[in-house]
Amino acid sequence: MNIRFKPLAALLPVLVITPATATQNLEPVVVTATRFESNQQDNPIAAQVITAEEIRNSAATTVGEVLSKLGGVQTRINFVGTPDAPLDLRGFGMTGDQNTLVLLDGQRISENELISARISAIPLDSIERIEILRGSGAVLYGSGATGGTINIITRSTLGAPLSGNVSTRFGSHDLSDLRGGFRAGGELWGLRLNAQRVRTDNYRDNNRSELDTASGELRFGDRNGFVALAFSADDQNSRLPGARTEAQLRSDRRGATTPADYFDSRSQRFSLRGERRFGELTLALDLARRDKNAEMFNKSTWGSTLAKTDVGVTTISPRLLWQTRLDKILYNLTAGADWSHWSYGNDTAATGLMSALDETGKQKNRAFYLRNDLHITTTGTRISLGGREESVHQTQHERLVPRDASERHNLSAYELSLQQELGGGFSAYGRIGRSFRVANIDENRCWFAPCANLLKPQRSLDREIGARWQGTGTSFGASLFEMDISNEIHYFAPTFSNINLSPTRHRGVELEGRLQLVAGLDLAARYTHTQAQFREGSYGGVDVTGNEVPMVPKHRASLNIGWQVLASTRLGFNLSYTGAQRYDNDQPNRFRKMPDYTVADIKLAQDISNWRLSLGINNLFDRKFYSYGIVNGTFTSFNAYPEDRRNAYLSAEYRF
Repeated sequence: MNIRFKPLAALLPVLVITPATATQNLEPVVVTATRFESNQQDNPIAAQVITAEEIRNSAATTVGEVLSKLGGVQTRINFVGTPDAPLDLRGFGMTGDQNTLVLLDGQRISENELISARISAIPLDSIERIEILRGSGAVLYGSGATGGTINIITRSTLGAPLSGNVSTRFGSHDLSDLRGGFRAGGELWGLRLNAQRVRTDNYRDNNRSELDTASGELRFGDRNGFVALAFSADDQNSRLPGARTEAQLRSDRRGATTPADYFDSRSQRFSLRGERRFGELTLALDLARRDKNAEMFNKSTWGSTLAKTDVGVTTISPRLLWQTRLDKILYNLTAGADWSHWSYGNDTAATGLMSALDETGKQKNRAFYLRNDLHITTTGTRISLGGREESVHQTQHERLVPRDASERHNLSAYELSLQQELGGGFSAYGRIGRSFRVANIDENRCWFAPCANLLKPQRSLDREIGARWQGTGTSFGASLFEMDISNEIHYFAPTFSNINLSPTRHRGVELEGRLQLVAGLDLAARYTHTQAQFREGSYGGVDVTGNEVPMVPKHRASLNIGWQVLASTRLGFNLSYTGAQRYDNDQPNRFRKMPDYTVADIKLAQDISNWRLSLGINNLFDRKFYSYGIVNGTFTSFNAYPEDRRNAYLSAEYRF
């Protein structure tokens, strides 16, 4: 399928046709594109919102499953067996996590390493909504938002009556999941506490994982502002089974290749957030501190390694918002600054032919951003224009290689968006922008001398057009996007290091729709066609012009059906399809593609007074599949991480 903006732009009205007599619904207020909670504002253009009710009624049991099943976000298996699924918006393959920015209440929780954001530590019961902005966020949030921004918003407790819940879930592979939480509040204060304890052996041998989390928030405020002190802590312990060869997938899918390997991690996060409105002006300030330490053991025929890492990050983000009305024009001006200091230490002991490390690194970010939003109420026209200037100073020291590297980058991002209401619930929009990403410390690591300079920042020129229709209980949307990327950061297996790729292009079509068929029966569907290709250049001496970027499926689709069978009985069904894609490490496109796969999940929930009993079955049709595979250097075979077969769980929740 050849995706070009001009011919497909003419098809957008056709893709969203529906009766013009429908009326437009009001949607939840979205804060991701404003960084403010206390002010009612227009929704950002093309925002997707997943509500707490949708989460509760779905077949999802973790934040990663919510994003995949309800949000249409591509996810893959997490190698350590925890629910921290790698996330990928708009086709970046193995670097999807580094191009998809994850926020918790507007604060960055994406890692500055090659690991996924710690979303498993966020209790589902604490979530008010999840906001997804595809291809947007670089102006307000900086590096790593080329694919888009995901903001997880927790419930405000101001004025909340005493309430809470306790739940337990048991299932296949010795799964036990205990959760609890409560909220309480008065007119000017609120308190929330949540805790969770999960134990499971997972599908594979030597893949047991244990997760303990606790989080909470104390908030004071009124309708003109608030101040909130929040904390979260988690402790994860996982056994690592390793990948299976092509032959082992046929003979023993569940076996462990690395029966001695493990990964343990602990982190703590504290934040102080506040906003205050003074007439047309609102001031806000965020302060946050996060610390994490981890230990990982790996043993192979070449030797063993024991890596101990310590990470700390401090962020400060002051900002202001001026809202006013000039005749028929609503005007919002957002201005702010971001300051962050990230530090890292890695002490790796090694035996045999494996390499030891004695590594430290630091990264300092200083940024200023400005954005103007205009809403002309008489014509239904919205215009958004913003820019960001950011200075990044990276240092990386390795005593054993040896290496002493330091780089300063001055980076910029901008975005111009236009949305026009067309009447009858229809609207159309267009957006252009520039975004960037800075390589993290894992990507800049050097194992053998001589070491190259730190990687160049990745830069992207982004374009998007789309149309939306919103009616009573029904909505449709279509969008076309294209990103021309220079210096895209990617792993180069022959040298065991990361490199800046030759120019690439990511483009695609996204279709989504929601429909209430009859009373009590609703349907939601999403389809994405993505092309990620090299525009020019070579990889390992092979011309890759026109080749596909690995680990990016061209076709992805999902279907969610919710049926309110009785007033107290609900059935949820999810069907997800992921098309064929190139194996990791196959930039030359010499090997066959990974097979496509379709997975179905179902959940039946029964409410009895304050209780909710649920029965769920994942991978209902017992499909054999894997979401990650890597081809060997000779392009004759591959290794993969097999996913779980059919599994089930039973849960009971009590709410008060």
